[in-house]
Amino acid sequence: MKMAYRGYAALAIVVLEVSLWSIFLQIGGSSIGILQELFYGFLVGSVVSVAISLGRDGGKGIGSITSRPSIFGIMILAGLLNDVLTQLFLGMGTLGTNPSIGAIVFRSWVIMVAILTPIVLKKKVSAKQMLATLIGFAGIYIILSGGTAMTFNSGQSFYIGLLLAAAVCSTFSILIMNMYNVDTAGAVAIFNVASFAAISAIVLVTHTSIAIAFTPKVVASILFLGAVAYGIGTMLYYYAVKMLGPLITGNSILAVPFLTIAFSFVMIGTPIKPYYLIAALLAAAGIVMQRKYSSVSERVSFDKARSPKIFDVTGAFSANKGEVGRKISNGEKALAMIIGNNEFEEGIHSQIFEKRRCIAFTNVEPHACVNPEEIEFVNGALKLNENGVVLIGIGNPSELEGSFKEFGAADRI
Repeated sequence: MKMAYRGYAALAIVVLEVSLWSIFLQIGGSSIGILQELFYGFLVGSVVSVAISLGRDGGKGIGSITSRPSIFGIMILAGLLNDVLTQLFLGMGTLGTNPSIGAIVFRSWVIMVAILTPIVLKKKVSAKQMLATLIGFAGIYIILSGGTAMTFNSGQSFYIGLLLAAAVCSTFSILIMNMYNVDTAGAVAIFNVASFAAISAIVLVTHTSIAIAFTPKVVASILFLGAVAYGIGTMLYYYAVKMLGPLITGNSILAVPFLTIAFSFVMIGTPIKPYYLIAALLAAAGIVMQRKYSSVSERVSFDKARSPKIFDVTGAFSANKGEVGRKISNGEKALAMIIGNNEFEEGIHSQIFEKRRCIAFTNVEPHACVNPEEIEFVNGALKLNENGVVLIGIGNPSELEGSFKEFGAADRI
């Protein structure tokens, strides 16, 4: 299966899982309490995600993270932001307002990611991409507000702040996972273990009892949250983010409320209201626009001197097992520039990159460890025709920018 197709397949599963997540969270939370549910959910999630990582590569993915203390610490932070803090802030904020306000304010993380992507990830976000995000968010607002203007009172301001804090935590966890190309299965295992440790500490400090009645619906809720959501779902989500980018992934997640409505209609006969259709059209338009105008992100350069147009194609090599993959897993990037035929001569122009400790190759003559599927992904992302040539560099981003600039200024064949 092509890499892009795998990304979309993973995203489809994630959207389905997230649409059921709130239902199971409500079932378990109302039955045993949110802290108890998170305790057992992260316990199951830890077991499942560690087992997946061990079964996948014998724990090499976990080892590649834990062997580098700085990266290990950053992954723990990302896990706590994505899981513990987001869940707690979202839960408390929703209790102090209502589920509709909670869902709307929390989903502002999609807009936050779009705003911060050029600054943090140095990836351009076009006006059309931003418009697509806002249109999709408008659809969510209509459906969750009941088709009316939603009002807030001063007594809810603290809880609105908690919901915004949840959105900020989710935003930065996504940006961190885009900044550092680590093994996804290993990272999710670390996320869950760290989250379980944090929740255990909170349970201990607050003297919360973890003795609960394991009724069938409680067990079903814990297993779904732990195994499906925190274990498999989180892994697929970050895989989709790497392959497709945070904007396409985020806009697709905005479709979740519509799936929930559809499930309710099919399962319990909840009526479909007229404004649902308007909201669905807006959300669908946002997703389609985002897909149309989001191919591969052009890199933002803050160099005042004119720089060549280069693109970030790191996601194409995120699973590479050779030298390219090792460099990327160490925090380096894969950047690309479209060139003409015969402009790059390896024996001559590769020295421009090598002196900066970078690797350079083209899609026509790729590096020995790069497979055809990865090259096909790059060609498709850049929308190249069959004769299109792209120069790909692997290395430190700032060094790569200098290399591309020097290559652009060099006399080429």
